[in-house]
Amino acid sequence: MRTFLHKTGIAAVLVLCVAACGKNYLDRKPSDLITEKEVFSNIENAEGFVNNIYTSLPNIFKPGAAWGLSSATDETNQANDSYAGSFNTGSMSPSNFPLQSWWGDYYGKIRACNKFLAQYSLVPEDPNYPQRRSRLKGEVLLLRAFYYFELMRSFGGVPLLLEEKNPFDNPSGIYFKRNSIDEVTAAVIKDLQDAAALLPVTYNERPSNWGRASKMIAMALEGRVRLFYASPLFNPGNTAGRWQAAALACRAALDTALANGYTLYDNYGDIFTQYFNREVIWSRGAPGAFGDGGIDREMNPRSANGYGNITPLQELVDDYEMKATGLPITDPGSGYSAQRPYDGRDPRFYATILYPGCSWKGKVLDPNGADAPRSGQIATNYWPRKYLLPSVDLFAGTGASDRKWVLIRTAELYLNYAEAQNEAAGPSGDVYNALNAIRTRAGMPAYSGGNQATLRAKIRHERRIELALEDHRFWDVRRWKIAEVVDNKEVHGVAVSGTGNITYTYPVIRKRVFDPAKNYWLPIPQSEIDKVSGQNPEFKQNPGW
Repeated sequence: MRTFLHKTGIAAVLVLCVAACGKNYLDRKPSDLITEKEVFSNIENAEGFVNNIYTSLPNIFKPGAAWGLSSATDETNQANDSYAGSFNTGSMSPSNFPLQSWWGDYYGKIRACNKFLAQYSLVPEDPNYPQRRSRLKGEVLLLRAFYYFELMRSFGGVPLLLEEKNPFDNPSGIYFKRNSIDEVTAAVIKDLQDAAALLPVTYNERPSNWGRASKMIAMALEGRVRLFYASPLFNPGNTAGRWQAAALACRAALDTALANGYTLYDNYGDIFTQYFNREVIWSRGAPGAFGDGGIDREMNPRSANGYGNITPLQELVDDYEMKATGLPITDPGSGYSAQRPYDGRDPRFYATILYPGCSWKGKVLDPNGADAPRSGQIATNYWPRKYLLPSVDLFAGTGASDRKWVLIRTAELYLNYAEAQNEAAGPSGDVYNALNAIRTRAGMPAYSGGNQATLRAKIRHERRIELALEDHRFWDVRRWKIAEVVDNKEVHGVAVSGTGNITYTYPVIRKRVFDPAKNYWLPIPQSEIDKVSGQNPEFKQNPGW
């Protein structure tokens, strides 16, 4: 654990702060040192310090390259598979896995949160904005809770550090044990509730603060955290009280969202391409359109001058129901035609996936022609539509506008509540109303009838479709403990042959593996294990690693 305690000294933290704001310090000579008191006793600098804590909010594109967790579960395939492939082939180890930087990144931000809270008494009031000082404290509490939750759902129980620690004061005391999931969850919920008491519900009156932590975000996160804590991976004994608490928190978050204008947006596709959208509760900046790592460059088909690096799986395509009947394509009464497989599907299919034969930017996509994969690419012959702007011209480098990755939106709150309430009390009108609000917005027939298990399956299906490619599925199949099924099998793409009378076949792209004995949790980075080894026997590696 010594890395994150030593790695960021106060001088480095203060440099970040002063670089972000504090113009009166920029005239200092290079040898001058900005003291801790000078930073936190100036509210502009204190806010700059807090701003830096936001910088590790997760992207859809993960560390190292433009790859997504959707390619490490049954949503997409990464055409250049060196990152997601380590999940899919079982080749990763504690010494080398794609997300190992999260440990140090998130603990670095937690350390910054603890630093701010320790120095909070120095932060002055802003006479022109009386709530600003307390708001900053609320933001920091929420961010600390968020980063701890991210660590917990990745690694399980983790060391819980809620105060600033100076390793020079007690060198042997920095080798912390791993706290239990119960302890971490309790600390996260407390921080979120304390944050909610300090934060405005929204920033409607101060739109320049849009994107900052708010009471609305705190409530939404509490619902999400309680939902995870009640789920099978975290709740193997299926303690009923956890589902009941989750249902109450999720309902409160949903009601607050609706009361404050966070409603379901009519056009599903626009949610992901508009910089501001009334359904989006929390988001972070996304990369631009162009160049390596650009949204459009990475995702677009080759005929649009994209790289075609992220390609949806046939398994996801097959799970979109038929619009007219609301039935899965495997149902004989659904109306599905194997000769015209893309006709008449759930409208969210067309807003999420580009498929062979569809028109995109004035061209018909052809996997045997201009859209054929590059040499060495493992492609499914589908492409994402979600997140992409039709106006972007990757040849001319024009037509782009800023977009944001969605972290929380109202549809998730409906789904969180429906799941928690069904598990807590079984089918009810409230559960169906929450589920069908989303289906109605999508133009799909309403669900009705069935027992708790049937409704559970419908809710899980709706999450898969509604939240596709949004970084939920990877975590959902783990918390439900079904990853050993859905991520442990052959996955497929599509091949198209003929003209006029087209033939579709579905070749295997890869046989994926998932070991339930270890893969439900990420390994603790080996560098951390090595530091603590021999110092604190309570700090153990996750099982199987």
